[in-house]
Amino acid sequence: MNNSKIAISSDTTCALDRNIAQKLGLFLLPLNVIVDGVEYHDGIDISVDELAKKMRANSDIKTSTPTPYEIEQYFNQIFALGYEKIIHFTISSHLSSMFTLFTTQCQEKYGDKVIVIDSLSVCSLMLSNVLTALEMCKRGASVEEIVATCKARANEGIIYFIPENLNALKKGGRVSPAVATIGNFIGLKPVLIFKDGKIEKDGTTRKVKQVLEEKVKLLKENYSSEKYDFIIVCFDTNQGLVDGLQQLVKEMIPEAKAYLSPLSINVCAHAGPGTIGIGVAPKIDGHLFLSDLAV
Repeated sequence: MNNSKIAISSDTTCALDRNIAQKLGLFLLPLNVIVDGVEYHDGIDISVDELAKKMRANSDIKTSTPTPYEIEQYFNQIFALGYEKIIHFTISSHLSSMFTLFTTQCQEKYGDKVIVIDSLSVCSLMLSNVLTALEMCKRGASVEEIVATCKARANEGIIYFIPENLNALKKGGRVSPAVATIGNFIGLKPVLIFKDGKIEKDGTTRKVKQVLEEKVKLLKENYSSEKYDFIIVCFDTNQGLVDGLQQLVKEMIPEAKAYLSPLSINVCAHAGPGTIGIGVAPKIDGHLFLSDLAV
């Protein structure tokens, strides 16, 4: 099949700016967030900054999956442009029902014309995989080659992150109200790790800067800057803390290209404003860096 007939698509968990995606030729399906009972679409009628303001104002925040109608409309619009195959990436199946939803609906509606891939990742880790597919497609790789490569590299990255407080995790049911109240009172913050498609607790701390320094050292020891991008993730985070982490990476790993990445809106809804983290993602298709996308 002519590769110009293959479309690469992702939901907005990959946290890529829509304008950049359009320039790259990548299709993005906006995910939904419900604020005080009103549904918004990621990057369409709500931004990460606007979500942060609403969360800090104590709005009720929920996430939801696209409706079958929205899914069908989205893919139909891509096919209407002349594409014959679509490779679509979803947020990790360990965090959402999106993969199952899309697989079921696309098999019924489109057969093998839409291939749904469980990214087993979020944000920059997901973006690395999505852009690898896009680069391979541009180079003339087949659908089978693209799918096999992306599935093989799905679990290669890792991110440590620390929410500002436990409020969003409490609202999302990930910690109990009692634990959140006590933790917030004594300034205790959870240290979380995203690995192998899952978010797990890695510890707790009152010393965010110290933990971040420890994680940078750990990543430096285990991941080569020749093969991996170092990623700083943040959501409405104190600029001084972000600048300090950027300087830390620069000093400890001067040869690394650090990519400052926003969290995707659905991850923001559960982590909460003030979140900061550090991680690594494999270079895109073996030769490009996420940092090359910086604008």
